[in-house]
Amino acid sequence: MEINRLKLSVVTLAICILLESILHETFLHAIVLGTGFPHVLLGLKYSRKGLSAAMNQTTSKLILLIAAPLGILAITYEWDLLALVFYFGLHHALAETYFRKVQLSVLESWKRGLLVVSIFSSYLFATRADTGMNYAFNATMLAISLTSSSIYLSLFRVKLVDKSKILEFLNNHSWSIIGPSLAIFAIWYPIDWKIIILYHFTFYGLLPLLKKDMVRGAKRKKFWIEGAVWNGLGLLLFLILAVVAIKWSKPSALYIPIQCFLALTYLHITWSFLISPANPVWIKRIVGQGAKAAV
Repeated sequence: MEINRLKLSVVTLAICILLESILHETFLHAIVLGTGFPHVLLGLKYSRKGLSAAMNQTTSKLILLIAAPLGILAITYEWDLLALVFYFGLHHALAETYFRKVQLSVLESWKRGLLVVSIFSSYLFATRADTGMNYAFNATMLAISLTSSSIYLSLFRVKLVDKSKILEFLNNHSWSIIGPSLAIFAIWYPIDWKIIILYHFTFYGLLPLLKKDMVRGAKRKKFWIEGAVWNGLGLLLFLILAVVAIKWSKPSALYIPIQCFLALTYLHITWSFLISPANPVWIKRIVGQGAKAAV
């Protein structure tokens, strides 16, 4: 069976939501940490050239220096964790919207901006239990999600009514459907924001399945081996710590790794803004040439 973006996104997200419903919260945290640390560390490894280029730009360097203490504050301040929930939501919305690196016209850029709003608002509504915002804010996010996605889809109605083009459109714009669908699902079943993080780790860890030219030959084999080893060890380590935390009532076994992970996540998201070639033009203008460097 051919694997495409829509199938991979839906299956991955569904599995992550299922895990939330059947696992003890501590084991869910362990899986997030076990895949999260490898995601961040492997991302750092494959981003060396991009980070080196970014650090040669004054603006990029200052942004990283600001992000580092913010990440450390996540260990002690509740407001900083809330900021991270929003920060990751923006990262998620941009990553899914600008999944394909293409040259956009002014009109197309406006359409992409509308999709960012749709995905971001659907995320905020779905994860409302973590943001702790009031009813009015949550209702507004749901309304924005459904309205912006409806407008976005209407702009492509010609492709949506053409049977020969609809599947291609859905694969290229998967979250224009997934985002509002998730928001509607979350009316009855709010989603833990860590589930979206887990989806992100899993989906982008499997990215070469979609982008055949991402890594080739020996590098492709190395990519899969490294991913399997790092994630395998990460899951083994944190699942053992989860057992310790539950069986011997030692919640501190995962507390420190979670705080370190939150701090690293700030940095990880920030450097992705600095170096990703798929970033929108306005981000590249803010952070400088570092964003144009290949990862």
